Amino acid sequence: MDRASDVVAALRAGLPERVVLTGDGEREGVMLDALGAQRGFDEGTSAAVAPMAVVRPVTTEQVSAAVRVAGEYGAAVVPHGGGTGLMGGARSVRAGIVLDLRSMNRVQEVDAASGWVWAEAGAVLSEVNAELAPRGLMLGHDPWTVAIATIGGTISTNGLGFLGAKYGSMGQQVLALEAVLADGTVLRTRPAQPHSTGIDLDHLFIAAEGSLGVITAAAVRAFPIPESSVRFGYRFETFEAGFEALLEMRRIGLAPAILDYGERTPPRDAAQGGWWEAQEPTLYAGFLGLREEVEALTKRASEICVAGGGAAIEHDEVEAFWDERHVPADRFAQRRAGSSWPGGGRCFDYIHVSLPVPAVLEYRTQAQAIADEHGVDVVETGLWVHAGLFSMVLVASGDGAASRMSHAVDACLRLAISAGGSIEYCHGVGVRLAHLMREEHGEVGVAVMRRVKSALDPAGVLNPGKMGLK
Repeated sequence: MDRASDVVAALRAGLPERVVLTGDGEREGVMLDALGAQRGFDEGTSAAVAPMAVVRPVTTEQVSAAVRVAGEYGAAVVPHGGGTGLMGGARSVRAGIVLDLRSMNRVQEVDAASGWVWAEAGAVLSEVNAELAPRGLMLGHDPWTVAIATIGGTISTNGLGFLGAKYGSMGQQVLALEAVLADGTVLRTRPAQPHSTGIDLDHLFIAAEGSLGVITAAAVRAFPIPESSVRFGYRFETFEAGFEALLEMRRIGLAPAILDYGERTPPRDAAQGGWWEAQEPTLYAGFLGLREEVEALTKRASEICVAGGGAAIEHDEVEAFWDERHVPADRFAQRRAGSSWPGGGRCFDYIHVSLPVPAVLEYRTQAQAIADEHGVDVVETGLWVHAGLFSMVLVASGDGAASRMSHAVDACLRLAISAGGSIEYCHGVGVRLAHLMREEHGEVGVAVMRRVKSALDPAGVLNPGKMGLK
């Protein structure tokens, strides 16, 4: 038998037949995530390959058994959840085993008094919320993919959602976890917080994209459903004017619980069937919490916006904006099923960088100049969650669009590093940003991460080719 046949035979010898899948459609269906060719990504050595087998475990013991087989044969192990990652963290780049964890989707325990929920890695965020709601609780992580993304996937990339300003990133909400190590050993920590008893082992796996262990379950914070929620919006004449209003809020310690500020500009070929509507600088924000608290905060924030030249937006428009923030997940599901976006031969990409707040406006100017130099259109710039998290959406079309896009994005990311920032604040590294890890962390930083990887995964079987950890 060849190596693949040996691996499949070993899996079937140690696991129930129903959880080991080898059909072409089953294998190809989990070899990718949301990083596609339309993003301007040059696959190079990171081209996707179909795995030898897909394992859909229903217990941690089955995950452990599959990982032990992978270690015995030196086969790659790629954990796969909702498949919504934008950086290729769940892309299969070396023939091996994909662990499709979506059948491990149970809520195991809710401690309402302590404020946490134990859920398996494949549990979808919206479904966990449905379990928590009757107890008056909710998750603090609310990404645009809330109806698709999983507990394990969002921890593995340290995702940041619409509620990040109030509750923090997903990693900040992890109290404990269960993970299968490269030799099949199961590590389980406890949700006792705080503790000062040595290295916090949970942090080894947060944002590690399955490269140090396979997360199988976790205890994450469960927050009281807010008594009051008020959302408001203002339009400004210039991007700078709205930014100054956000700075004034920041100066007095006023932090909206939800915040989305930006402007949109149609691409240059908009007349040829354009798809992006222009929008002047617009702030959508809001507060959550106790009724009296929310009323006071909203009043003060509104006063600051008006003083800064902001024009109030109708309530219905504000509510529609926030109510539609999860709609892109439906479009993503359609694209994954075979349709395309943005279409018209265009490619597109995103930039999500964390910057020192004083550097934001200059960065925005320089990044737009970089895009112009490469013949790439900036169709949206904005801030998300707080004033230092800057985002751009870029599109390109015509000859060499993908190459021009790739070079423009990399130049903008390097610009963020030179400004003292970070190249990504919510989607992880995967294969898309792996080549920039040395610039992001420095020689010593990357060397330390590789030592940790070597210690926990000496055979290099756990999600190889990701994050620059060879």
